[in-house]
Amino acid sequence: MKPSSKWSLFALLLIVAAAAACAPDGEAVISRVENGLVPPVRIRGDKGWNILERLKFYNIPGVSVAVFDGDEVIWAKGYGVKDVGTGEPVTEKTLFVAGSISKPVAVMGALRLVQEGKFSLDENINTCLKSWTLPENEFTKTEKVTLRRIMSHSAGLTVHGFGGYASGRPVPSLLQVLDGAAPANSPPIRVDTVPGTIWRYSGGGTTIMQQAMIDVEGRPFPEIMADKVLGPLGMTSSSYEQDMSPERLALAASGHSNGNVIEGKTHKYPEMAAAGLWTTPTDLARFAMAARHMVAGKSNPVLSPEIARLMITPQIGIGKGADMALGFFLEDRGGSVYFGHGGADAGFVCQLIAAKDQGYGAAIMTNSDTRPDRLINEILQSVAIEHKWQGYVAPVVEPVPLSPEKLAPFAGRYKVSSDDVLTIALKNNRLEGRTTDSPASELVPVSGNEFVHRDGPERLIFAKAENGSSKAVILRTPRSELNAERLPEGVLTPLEMLLAGK
Repeated sequence: MKPSSKWSLFALLLIVAAAAACAPDGEAVISRVENGLVPPVRIRGDKGWNILERLKFYNIPGVSVAVFDGDEVIWAKGYGVKDVGTGEPVTEKTLFVAGSISKPVAVMGALRLVQEGKFSLDENINTCLKSWTLPENEFTKTEKVTLRRIMSHSAGLTVHGFGGYASGRPVPSLLQVLDGAAPANSPPIRVDTVPGTIWRYSGGGTTIMQQAMIDVEGRPFPEIMADKVLGPLGMTSSSYEQDMSPERLALAASGHSNGNVIEGKTHKYPEMAAAGLWTTPTDLARFAMAARHMVAGKSNPVLSPEIARLMITPQIGIGKGADMALGFFLEDRGGSVYFGHGGADAGFVCQLIAAKDQGYGAAIMTNSDTRPDRLINEILQSVAIEHKWQGYVAPVVEPVPLSPEKLAPFAGRYKVSSDDVLTIALKNNRLEGRTTDSPASELVPVSGNEFVHRDGPERLIFAKAENGSSKAVILRTPRSELNAERLPEGVLTPLEMLLAGK
């Protein structure tokens, strides 16, 4: 070998070694996330939970996670099982139904038709509908239901969501769903509020959008979406088809409720745009990354920057620090804006979230509809800590030791709503709180009268004790505040009487 060749080889080895030294240890990163699950309120001294332990704690069979940053999926991994009966493991290729995350994906498809001149964002939606007409009424005399309002849930339309249809059960046509006609299990989709006046979530509106897309294109909705969005974005594992091929069925997780497989294992959703996308966290990550790239003009596989920007631009406010864009929710967390959407179908719950400016985010999908939101939030907190998401990580609070004598005045029952009661109990020298028909959670004191949930975002601020007991408690979250007054002994709400068989 020539001397110059030796030096070239040596230089190459140095470069490779340096790159290896600088590259993050992927397995170590994943391990820290897996073993660092924490609640929305972090309590100093608490150790992180293991993801498999939390699956067991919440009785959730499986979860799949994809974490992304900028242009790439950093890591993706599955945990638990696809079906408690078969015990087959969840992998990063396991298919889950995305629930309402189907909506922003469908919105991108509808915006593609806007870009092509086949739709108008601000015309009466009835001008696009051919197979069906949304009935006009006193609410639509001056303001109309438009595509923009449908996409931002401000069209005044009814029907929040859909329950789907268990495999083997009759499935209605989309027209039957729109009119609430048998065998549809949901009411007719109608206008009951002046369009444009309030924000109110409506899967019914997205279903009208689906019918309009079918009428404009003259072909099935899954075909439209595969052509306009899923194919161009490389979402190769995704489809709105409700009748899966044997190959896709073999990859699909079964839905679960309370640890048991739901009837038929999965439900079919003729309301595909609202609830019917089958996909993986990795494909959802591709979707979120592509949305940002289109806004920035880095790529244009589906939408121009001007049109794509509507998906992350506020259209209507929905609460403190939160807005609705076209398809996506927007949330301000400590000055950093995150966009995303959650999803919940029979037997499945999932979440997609991404930082608008920084570009990092995650997609998490579970095959359970029983308390998975807490598991998802714990995973997101661990991911945010490890990957240093700005504004997302919960602050650390200092616990304050209180004697049983000081805790006792807070024990009792507090009326949260006409049906729900918050029961505070003193057990083993600690306070526990639970609302009607829900599990208990430890309350950790952070001052003489203020407590935090160990596994939830709520803070409880008790009124000063009078005659040995506190008369009220304020329940505070980052988005809301509620005052709950103490109930007299023996007084039950209607729901409590029903649960007690009275």
